[in-house]
Amino acid sequence: MCEPKEWTIMFYFATDNPLAVSAVSQLKAIKDAGFHHAANVVAQFDPYTEGTPTHVFDVNVVNKLKSPGRASIGFCSSDEVRSLIEDKLWRDEQTSSPEPAVAGVNPELIRNALNRVLRETYQINYKPPVAPKMEDEFYPRGDRLEEPSPQASLRGFLRFCADKYPARHYMLFMLGHGVVVGNDIFMQDEHASQSSLTLLDLGEILAEFKHTIELEDSTFELVSFHSCSVSSIEVAFELQGTAKYMLSSQGPAFVGSWPYRQILVRIFNALSENTPINIRDLMVQMHRSCMLNSADYLLAGYSFQLTLCDLEKVSTIKEEIEELSKALTTALKKEPPDELSMDSVLLSHWRSQSFFNEMYTDLYDFCFCLSNKIKALEGGGSTNNDLTDIREGCEKVMDLLVKENPRRDAQSSSEQLIVASDSLGPAFQYSRGLSIYFPWQEPSKDSRIMAQYDRYRFSTEITNNWAGFLRAYFEATKRTPSNDEQDQRRTLAAPLPVNGPMIIDRALDEDIASLVYNGEGTPDLSAALAGGLKGDPTDKAGGDYEAVSIKNFPRDIRTRKARMKQAAPKFPINRNFSKNGKTSKAAAS
Repeated sequence: MCEPKEWTIMFYFATDNPLAVSAVSQLKAIKDAGFHHAANVVAQFDPYTEGTPTHVFDVNVVNKLKSPGRASIGFCSSDEVRSLIEDKLWRDEQTSSPEPAVAGVNPELIRNALNRVLRETYQINYKPPVAPKMEDEFYPRGDRLEEPSPQASLRGFLRFCADKYPARHYMLFMLGHGVVVGNDIFMQDEHASQSSLTLLDLGEILAEFKHTIELEDSTFELVSFHSCSVSSIEVAFELQGTAKYMLSSQGPAFVGSWPYRQILVRIFNALSENTPINIRDLMVQMHRSCMLNSADYLLAGYSFQLTLCDLEKVSTIKEEIEELSKALTTALKKEPPDELSMDSVLLSHWRSQSFFNEMYTDLYDFCFCLSNKIKALEGGGSTNNDLTDIREGCEKVMDLLVKENPRRDAQSSSEQLIVASDSLGPAFQYSRGLSIYFPWQEPSKDSRIMAQYDRYRFSTEITNNWAGFLRAYFEATKRTPSNDEQDQRRTLAAPLPVNGPMIIDRALDEDIASLVYNGEGTPDLSAALAGGLKGDPTDKAGGDYEAVSIKNFPRDIRTRKARMKQAAPKFPINRNFSKNGKTSKAAAS
C-alpha cells in the first residue's frame, strides 16, 4: 500500500450535519468512476446519525485487487450497482457473533474476515491499512465522549493519506458547510466539542500537510472547497504556500453540483494516455466540468458561481491591496469627514455584487463601481485628491483581478491570480472571482470576528490593511444619533409610564438603553430571530420584524453632549428607608 502512485485524490466530507444524506450520493459517484492503478482515491465520511462512526474508504481497492494491472474507468462494461462497504477501512470492530462457548466459533475482526473471503474466492492476499483511530482523539465530556474536533479530524486524515497513500501529486476536495472568513460554521461538526474550523486552523493544517509530502518530493496541486462562500482574497492569502491551486465558490455550493465521477474519469483517462499531464489545463477542465454540471440548477431557480485561483500568484496583489486600503482609510478618517468620499464609497458598496447576507463583496466589482463613480465626479468637476488616489488604487487592483483569457494571453503566456471564474444565473452576474469581507456594520466584540480578522495573513502581512479601512468605514458611515440630528418638525414623544405615579425621565431612559446596548454590534433583534421569533423574512408566521442588514445605525441614542456625562437625577433621592420599606422619621421630616 505504501508504493508511491502518480496521484492521491482525497475527499474529506465533513458531513456530521444535515448534509450527510446528500453526500452519500456523492460517495457513490466517486465509486462509480472506476479506478486506475496509478491513482489512490481515499474518502472520509462523517455521518450525522449519533453513534455512527466516521468512515474512511480506499475507493475501489477490492476491484483493483481483482483486476491487477488493468484499469477500469467508469465501469463501462457493466451495469452493476456497486457498494462502498467493501472499500471501508476497518479498525478493530468485531462482528456481533455470539460467544464462542455458545456458537462454537471465534469472533473475527471484520478486516480479517474480508481478507479471508478475498483469499478463498479470488486468491488475493489483502492486508489493508487500519483506518485512523479517531477514537484516540475522543476525550471525556461529562457523562459522554465527544467526537474529535474538525481540526483533529482533518489533520489526522491528511497525515493518514500522506503516510499510507504516497504519490507524486495530491489533490484534496473538502465538502461541508462553508463561510470561513468572519464566521464559525466552516466544516461544521454538530457533535464535536469545537464545532468548526477557523481560517487560521485551515492554513496551519494544510501547511503541515504540504511540508510532510514535500519531504518525498511530492506536490500539493489542488485544494477545493465544495462549500458556500469560500472564494475570497482572505482565504487565498492564508493558503498561499500550501496547494498550487484553489477551486471554490463565492456564493452557495450545492452538494450535487460538482461532478466527482467525471472529474475522476478525466484524471484516469489522462493517466491511461501515458503522457505528461498539464496540471493547469487539467484544473481549467475541472472548473469547466463543474460549471457545465451546475447549469441545470438554473432549472430550479438557483444561480451558481465558481472560481479557480493560482495561489502562487497571491503575493502579486499585496502592494495594490495596501495602496487601496490606505487611500480609502485616509479619505474616511478626515476631520471634518469628507462627505464626497464617504458617499462614493457607500454608494459603490451598495451597488456592487454581494454574497451571504451582505457579509462579502466582490472585490473587483466594488473597485469597478467605485472607479466609475469617481470618474463621473471628475467629469463633472467634483473631485479631490483623496478620490483620485482611491480611483488609482481601484484600477491597479482590477488589473490584477482580471481572469486569464487563453486567446488574449496566448502570445504573452500571461498567468493571472484568477485562472478561471464564471457564473450562471442573474444572482451573481457581477461576480469576478474573489470576495472580500465587507459588512455594513461592525460586528459585536462577543463574536471575536474582528479580533480574528486581525490575525489573518491578509492583515498581518499588509501594513495599511483592509481591517484598518473597515474600522474607519464603520465609524465614518454610522448615522448620527437621532437626538443629534437637526429636524425642526420632529417632536419628542412623551415618556412611557411605569408602575406607580412616577414617570421615567427621558434622560434616564436613554442612559438605561446605553447600558443595555453597550456600543457595539447591530441594534436589532437578531438574537430573538435566532431563537425562533422569525428566522425567515418570507415566513408569514411569527413576528413582522426583519433584522437590519445594511443600516449602520448607532446603538447609543443619546446626544453627543449627553454621552459625555453620567446620568444625574433631577431631584435628590432619599435612601433613609427601613428594612420593611417604610420611611423612617428622619426621612419623613
